[in-house]
Amino acid sequence: MDNTKNRRNDFKVLQAIYFLPLATRNEIARFTGRSPVSVTEILGRLLERGLVERAGKARSGSGRPSVTYRLAERAGGTVGVSLGASSFRLVALDAQHRVTREADGNLHLSDDPASHPEEILEQVSDALRLFIGAREQKRSRVRAVGIAPPGMVDTERGIWLHGLRVSGITHVSLGSALGATLGLPVLVEDAARCLAHVAAAGRAAQDARDFVYLYLGDGVGAGIMIGGEPYHGSHGMAGEVGHLMVEEEGVRCSCGNIGCLETVVSSAGILQRFRKRLAEGVISILQKHHDDGLTLEVIRDAAVAGDRLSQSTLFEIGTLLGDAVSKIIKLYNPRTLVIGGPVAVLADHLREAMWIAVRQRVIPEMIVDLSVEIAASHSRDEAIGAAWLAERRFWSDDTPAILPDD
Repeated sequence: MDNTKNRRNDFKVLQAIYFLPLATRNEIARFTGRSPVSVTEILGRLLERGLVERAGKARSGSGRPSVTYRLAERAGGTVGVSLGASSFRLVALDAQHRVTREADGNLHLSDDPASHPEEILEQVSDALRLFIGAREQKRSRVRAVGIAPPGMVDTERGIWLHGLRVSGITHVSLGSALGATLGLPVLVEDAARCLAHVAAAGRAAQDARDFVYLYLGDGVGAGIMIGGEPYHGSHGMAGEVGHLMVEEEGVRCSCGNIGCLETVVSSAGILQRFRKRLAEGVISILQKHHDDGLTLEVIRDAAVAGDRLSQSTLFEIGTLLGDAVSKIIKLYNPRTLVIGGPVAVLADHLREAMWIAVRQRVIPEMIVDLSVEIAASHSRDEAIGAAWLAERRFWSDDTPAILPDD
């Protein structure tokens, strides 16, 4: 009985250290509802086990310096997975959010879409077992896994609802399937929320509480941060702005509708629009890239060089983006809109048209102090964000049975 009580108390203190920005003995006592004397005893036990370590000193209310604590490497780390249509990336983080290992892999899928869920699960779980095993031999134990697949997810139930760009994916219980294979808790999270969480970590505390992260890449989505926390909606499907209709006579989206934002401002949507114009024979310095080599960077460089097709087409895309941004502003009234993802390389050529559309559609009072920022992101950020959010879910659980062990 005493051991169970100790485990519960130990876990509560570890939770406090994880969530508190300044984990002093008195702050931990307030967070846990334990007495400072009790917290001192628990900290001694955790220090001895190597689960926490002294981080430094901070001034207390009385002006006297107090020791601060942080989780030690032995407290455990997490692994994040960013899953694409044909590849995946694995990133391991320790308890102090340092990247300790990375690995990439390719997905090999058959021509039968019905087999894709099983094939993806087998290949990703095999890679994770090897990755986690190698990490645990060298470092601390992995406590949880976060995975960000393309398409739509139900974060609440850990279900990959629709792969959209990945055929054959419909209501795949990704979280429970991977969890059963790995013997670890698995969080299935939206890629845009993963990126929003990474962006929040790089912002000043007051600026990280309320903003919308608009991801423009292979897919399109929004990570909505409210009060410093990602907003999920009732089933974890909030932020699916990629399927706002912005072009009535546009092309058909992978979701089945016509003219979705994703068909306009995703990487594939932009390239498809340019290829169509080039196929019509429009005069452009991009004609030499029509059959091969057309990229977002090539389009950007052509626009900078004064290519009329590039400039006019990007203005058109920027106007349609502005229509969607206007809807986001009306719904969430953010102070900051962060635009990230591969399409951000075109931001300078989309911005003017986007703002013109926003000013035409939104009352001035709603945008009087709105700032639009372009985020520089690394290709591994989705996996890092998934790992961080899995870590938060792990430490939010109040089950002492998952206390890091000796």
